[in-house]
Amino acid sequence: MVNIPIINPLHWGYHGTVEQAVSPNGTVNLKLKDSKAGSSNKGSQLHEFIGEQVPELSNNARFELNPYLFTGILQTMYLGSADFSKSFPVFYGREIVNYSDGGISTADWVMAGWKQKYDFAENDAKFNLEQFKKDEESTHPENWPRLHPRTRFLNDEELKGVHAETKPLIVVLHGLAGGSHEPIIRSLTKNLSEISNGKFDVVVLNTRGCARSKITTRKLFYAYATDDIREFLKREKERHPGRRIFTVGYSFGGTILGNYLGEDGENAPVDAAAILCCPWDLYTASLKMRDDWWSRKLFSKNIAQFLTRLVKVNMGELEYTQGKDEPPAYPASIEHPSYTVFTRENLKKAYSFNSTVEFDDVYTAPCLGYKNALEYYKAGGSINRLPNIKVPTLIINSKDDPVVGEEAIPVVPAKENVNVTLCITDIGGHLAYLDKKYNSWAGAQIAQFFNKFEELVQ
Repeated sequence: MVNIPIINPLHWGYHGTVEQAVSPNGTVNLKLKDSKAGSSNKGSQLHEFIGEQVPELSNNARFELNPYLFTGILQTMYLGSADFSKSFPVFYGREIVNYSDGGISTADWVMAGWKQKYDFAENDAKFNLEQFKKDEESTHPENWPRLHPRTRFLNDEELKGVHAETKPLIVVLHGLAGGSHEPIIRSLTKNLSEISNGKFDVVVLNTRGCARSKITTRKLFYAYATDDIREFLKREKERHPGRRIFTVGYSFGGTILGNYLGEDGENAPVDAAAILCCPWDLYTASLKMRDDWWSRKLFSKNIAQFLTRLVKVNMGELEYTQGKDEPPAYPASIEHPSYTVFTRENLKKAYSFNSTVEFDDVYTAPCLGYKNALEYYKAGGSINRLPNIKVPTLIINSKDDPVVGEEAIPVVPAKENVNVTLCITDIGGHLAYLDKKYNSWAGAQIAQFFNKFEELVQ
């Protein structure tokens, strides 16, 4: 008889509680615009501001999720398997972003005006598909894959309009091998773009090779891949120096964002940030995925095979053939990633991978000069750079997250950095936090955080 582990009974239920992990000395003082938020002369500390302006994230606050999804495993499985095709309808206009190393990724801008342009009916999610397809065909670059629903490339005039916008900008980083099309990202971008009658401009920066993006260099993404977000934010800030910029990272996107904010410190052109369900300690999170029966059986293999498909789709550009291609000029390192791992032999191995550790052992670790995946995880986790985050940052993690695990939540480092407020929930799963209507509770809180920050903070 197989002994199946029992889920922790303390993490059952749909009534959740928030616990703020805050420095004993308090948090950074935010200068307020006026008296709308209380005592404008004294300002407001970050954790107090969050508690007052986003009440459901105050210390000991209670919230409710879907009663049918009463564990983190059920929340996470439902998010990954249910049909959300008609939920969170968002129109995206795609831009190809060019980087200094010759690589590209894509930026999907939320185009709120396209709902009217294409006669979108909110109740049944129908719109003028014929006109959309005509515009899609006229803007689609040659040899690019077909994009996800309600997403097409911007024409030159539309792109100029996007670049001329001066509203506060929110840049979203998605999870591992995901993209703007994911239901949880659409839920967030819909929330962000509609709050306060559309006060924000919202864009999802898809990582290289993701969301049906082509790649032009032998480089994908990894925990240290902060150059792209750095260049993108620099470009946007230079275009409109007085424009406020906010950033939000989900899961592995949170890892990249956390590493970037820690690397650049006070030089990051970001006014505030939010990070949801980030595996801050990649090493500890990897042990959760390896040793926990539920996490290993239900999630680890799926993630590994998702990454394998990403490599397979991009093998035309990535593939290295010994004897045909010149070997790298430098030993593998963070500064000079090696592409010799992208071989047909390794791809054949990858089809049988059952864990992300196996994938990173074969691909990511040797690509970056590490001995193995665990060494890469110890070095690449954003927990190492959390102490140097200088931007006011809201962090949300759940104790019942089957992908991250409770042990990877950075309680001690968060309490030692006055610029962050860590909100720990006892339920929510990985990125899900689905309420009775299957909307994202966490996404709504993040949207309200940015809304109030823009409204009240200098």
